[in-house]
Amino acid sequence: MTKEFIKRHQHYSIWFYILVILIIAFPNHAIAQTLSISVGWNKPPYVIEETNSGFELDMVSAIFASMGYSVSYVYVPFGRSNTLIKVGKVDAALTMNQRMDINNLVLSQPYISYQNAVISLKGRSIKINSVSDLKSYSIVAFQNASVVLGREYQQVANMSPLYLELPDQRKQVEMLLKGKVDLVVMDINIFNYFSRELVGSSHISNVDIHRLFPKTHYNIAFTKQTLMLEFNKAMKAYKQSDDYTHLVAKYEFLY
Repeated sequence: MTKEFIKRHQHYSIWFYILVILIIAFPNHAIAQTLSISVGWNKPPYVIEETNSGFELDMVSAIFASMGYSVSYVYVPFGRSNTLIKVGKVDAALTMNQRMDINNLVLSQPYISYQNAVISLKGRSIKINSVSDLKSYSIVAFQNASVVLGREYQQVANMSPLYLELPDQRKQVEMLLKGKVDLVVMDINIFNYFSRELVGSSHISNVDIHRLFPKTHYNIAFTKQTLMLEFNKAMKAYKQSDDYTHLVAKYEFLY
């Protein structure tokens, strides 16, 4: 062996031992592990599939990054978010709660809330004071609304002369603006986003917002309790940070 070979070998050995020490000392950050996470299709401004962005995804990605993980999102229809995790295809599922099928899964603390409402065109002068009043109108709602919004709403949906649940929420807004349905049931910020896209400016001043529902709080479903607990801790720290304050301001929510 030449002296040059021995010297080079010793040089590589030193760096190898340094790498081993770093991995032992900082297991989460030395080698970033990628987590696969199922998420419902496009829900701007929360989820913008084309750019892997939006308020919800930006927040979740930042929290996992602080834990030393990168994230790969798997987009599915909203009602199937828990299907992939239950068969072991993903590590976590977004936008889950206790009303969904979560057998053998563990839920994080709530990480996001949606403000669902009933929305009608001002020109129709529709008066709605309670959930039971909805039974006389045609309704298009977000997918799984009849599960998420409770038993009374589910019963009213069954009595409606026309009731649809669509995964494409842009189509919901379009149907209302074109007069094809009397009411839409959806999150206020999602309506505002798509109405601006369709009309060219905010359409909020031209609709009546009937706030019949409390905020719906959502959790992340995990297969591993240790990862869930780690997420809860990191989420608490993130929501107390300036980064979270800036994120809320960036998306200019209406509530």
